[in-house]
Amino acid sequence: MKGLRQQITLAALCAAAIVTHADIVMLDDVNRDGATNVGDINTVLTTILAGEYDTTCDVNRDGAVNVGDVNNVLGTILTGNHIEYRTEYDYVWDEGQMAEVHLEVAVDEWNKLLLAYDADKLTKLYIAADMDFVQRGQTLHIDNIGMRIRGNGSRHRPEGKPGELHTTDNTTWHSVGWGLNFRKYVKDDEHTLRGIRKIWLRYGYNEPTHMREHFGYTMYRDYGVWTAPRSTFCRVWIHVTGDAKPAYYGVDNILEPIDDRYVKDRSALFGGHKGYLWKCGKGEADLRRNADDMFGWDDNGAMDEKVYVLKTETEQFDNAKVQMQAFIDSINVPDNNRFHDWIARVTDVELLLKTYAGMVALGNWDDYWNNSNNYYLYFNSTDPVRYKVFFIPYDLDNTLGCSRRVGNIVDIGRQDPMNWGLGDVNPLIARMLTHDDYRNIYIRSLKQLVDPELHLMDPESATARCAAWFRMLKPYFPADMDRDNRLYDGPNELSNIKNYRLTYDTPSNYFTVKKQVIDALPDPE
Repeated sequence: MKGLRQQITLAALCAAAIVTHADIVMLDDVNRDGATNVGDINTVLTTILAGEYDTTCDVNRDGAVNVGDVNNVLGTILTGNHIEYRTEYDYVWDEGQMAEVHLEVAVDEWNKLLLAYDADKLTKLYIAADMDFVQRGQTLHIDNIGMRIRGNGSRHRPEGKPGELHTTDNTTWHSVGWGLNFRKYVKDDEHTLRGIRKIWLRYGYNEPTHMREHFGYTMYRDYGVWTAPRSTFCRVWIHVTGDAKPAYYGVDNILEPIDDRYVKDRSALFGGHKGYLWKCGKGEADLRRNADDMFGWDDNGAMDEKVYVLKTETEQFDNAKVQMQAFIDSINVPDNNRFHDWIARVTDVELLLKTYAGMVALGNWDDYWNNSNNYYLYFNSTDPVRYKVFFIPYDLDNTLGCSRRVGNIVDIGRQDPMNWGLGDVNPLIARMLTHDDYRNIYIRSLKQLVDPELHLMDPESATARCAAWFRMLKPYFPADMDRDNRLYDGPNELSNIKNYRLTYDTPSNYFTVKKQVIDALPDPE
């Protein structure tokens, strides 16, 4: 601590390097007084000495408050180079913050949504609302946005019983996932969240830690799997006009929608943004069968009934379907050498196998390989044969110890990573692993994920990260919330293995078990 005190003295001597700021949010301005100086270092030090976690003091966003955060603030003072939100995405998806989303809805609009849900549980009806987004003490207001219910099995009626309209100040609220479209009704620059046009709010449906999906996306992005969407935490309130106070809807993840904007934002990495984005699921997206009735496009209502749903360039549906069907045919070509060379031409093999190594390390049984479910594919060209296709991970809540007996799976922590899924049913990854060079990439990726030097899924760093998030989330779960807004460290109620834990060191710590299994694999050649 003596050396740390000497750094503080040095910082005080360097006051001339202080740069004030007003409009841009600076992460190193810990006490938010408009300047980065010794006061911010003292704030971080106080938190360290108290043994507490405070998101505003976690300057480097590593899930802990320690000397590294002090050094980051000191670096700003010495150089004048602030640690700031560099893009609109950094502002909205600040992984170290607990944002607030306040929604104001007219009672007539709310009742319209309730009745639409009663008529069709899968309704995609938008209603109008106003929103305040609060982040690091700043409030951004957007009026007249569109909001709708999202989800499949996680869908609930937002309030009360079927047939009931809103009951002022005396009702039962139910957890709901929301899609917010800021430009649904007014298409101008004022109707964005720092340039972001849409966000998804996903609650912890049957996921008691409320962090598994966020962990997965964060791990992927830290590992360089840039296809992973962004995620962070927020709290949500909804005020139906006429009620005395807003209803607290609990803690959600803010997820980046996987849509045309997602593709365009990554255009340089994808090699183009005018291709075809497919959502693949319903437990039937095995990349083996390709009957015509398995395909549809988003704006013809196919989202609720088709296995493969085209999300972009929907006016070119027929061409997109031909390309997708040819892709599936090529996965299943009998000649294994031909398959080897073809998959190398149409995919980034290393990125694909890193993505799937992450899927298996996370223990996602509700995935492509095992359950024909929950992924997107993006083809970066409309040409039927000349393209690159990218596998996009999605829906990662059934992970990190939430085990099920599905397909090959008996125990997602201890399952052999080389025999994860049903290769005869879902052939893509299984066929790739029959080739030595691809198998070596996959095993090497698994071992990197649990390598302590990379701080991704090794037990020490992963457990510490989950424990820090748990401490951050705990104050925001009052005892009177519904079942989906309770916080505890354990698997979900449907899990066939009940003893996995994430936030403390134990023989049943999921990260410890998974590392033991991966370490037992032979080293890649």
